[in-house]
Amino acid sequence: MKITKKNQFRPEADAGIVIPVFRGMDLAALWREFPELEHPARLRRIKGEIGEALACHSIEQRRLFLLVGAGRPAHAPDARKLACKAMALLRQYRVGKALIYFTTPGPYPPEYLHGLVDYLHLNNYRFERYKKKKSRPVYRVQLVFRKRAALPPGDIRSREVVLREVEWVRDLVNEIPARANPDAMVEAFGAAARARGLKLDVWRRKELEANAMNGLLSVGASSCCEPALLALHYEPRTFGRTVALVGKGITFDSGGLNLKPGSYMEDMKCDMAGAAAVLGAVNAAAALGLPVKIIGLAALAENLPGRRAYKPGDIITFANKKTVEIVNTDAEGRLVLADALIVAARSKPDMIIELSTLTGAVVTALGDSYAGLMCRSKKLSAGLLRAGAASGELLWELPLPAEYRESIVSKVADLKNAGYNGASPIKAGLFLNEFTGKVPFAHVDIAGTAFLSKPNFCLAAEGATGFGVRLLVEFLRELVK
Repeated sequence: MKITKKNQFRPEADAGIVIPVFRGMDLAALWREFPELEHPARLRRIKGEIGEALACHSIEQRRLFLLVGAGRPAHAPDARKLACKAMALLRQYRVGKALIYFTTPGPYPPEYLHGLVDYLHLNNYRFERYKKKKSRPVYRVQLVFRKRAALPPGDIRSREVVLREVEWVRDLVNEIPARANPDAMVEAFGAAARARGLKLDVWRRKELEANAMNGLLSVGASSCCEPALLALHYEPRTFGRTVALVGKGITFDSGGLNLKPGSYMEDMKCDMAGAAAVLGAVNAAAALGLPVKIIGLAALAENLPGRRAYKPGDIITFANKKTVEIVNTDAEGRLVLADALIVAARSKPDMIIELSTLTGAVVTALGDSYAGLMCRSKKLSAGLLRAGAASGELLWELPLPAEYRESIVSKVADLKNAGYNGASPIKAGLFLNEFTGKVPFAHVDIAGTAFLSKPNFCLAAEGATGFGVRLLVEFLRELVK
């Protein structure tokens, strides 16, 4: 979809017109400009509240008008909701070209406009690769303001670079698990490296064994696809900081021998969303030329039952010599991430940020609109929280209290991977923290936000969201300012 900004109301032929109606807006000027809208709007009593909408076919102008409740004109969260509602209606009415006409002069701050552009793109996405009859997308949108808005063309273009990566990540996470397996993920990372001129290190079984990556080897033992640890390196000519990004890449999670119930298994193709987001973020940073060195690590495996499957009661020895008792084979993500975090810490970055669909309990706690952030570095957590608020990929900070560490200690090994008796998102974060050394570390649990079972207040389509790409890019942009 192409988005452009204009300062004059000159709609293209056949373009639908979206008019945001803000709370408390004086509608008299709108009725003077479009008198045919006054009567139906008065009947519906449009007040500008989020969620309100009115479709009106203008005989005079021979086009569709959509009045959409827009809330507050300077409030970025309302811009996201406006974009969600407007795109849902445009797709419902099969409108290919649209003009969004801001009749209220504003002002509209940059964060409002950025949120609008992002969520127009995000809400135009549908995964329909396997559908014979596909819906009609919106392919062009003009934004028209009565007064100049702080949205230069360069801003739109740079956001489109990031949003293309988000769309690619959503396709990857939505793909069927028969195709999006560890082998396919290795190919995807390889294609990205070739396209961007980046260095890619690939460890498969031989290299994993040589480097004692026993978490990956154990979890992936029963799959026909070998597990893998990938390291994608972006190193610009000049940079001041080095950031390691780590993503969980369980391409399908059956639970292993602790088999999940069928209803909990059907969406487990999304368990590699963290690794996909890391790939998208590295790609976007490279495309934007951000002056920060990035090491993007993805821990890839399939967690399946079988004659070679790892078992409850096994003890795994990791490359840092810590031992972990397997209490539950469905707590596999922290095992493969432990390997990746050891490698990340050895590279001595300034910080490590890890994304994973790690615990179902974080969904119970925070739902599908907030990811859980666990971090002991106040500076790092503050930066991520700011990036979340700016991007709309919201975070909620949870503690990592040292007093809870005793819950992750095993009677027969140094640690255990499950059986924590409450606060499992926090205690999983404590487990991961054991493998990062002294490097500032942030764990982001995206189990609720990476994949939607139904639409939420700012995304109109179920399935993969691409959560994490825009969050990380926003964080990296602010880091190098």
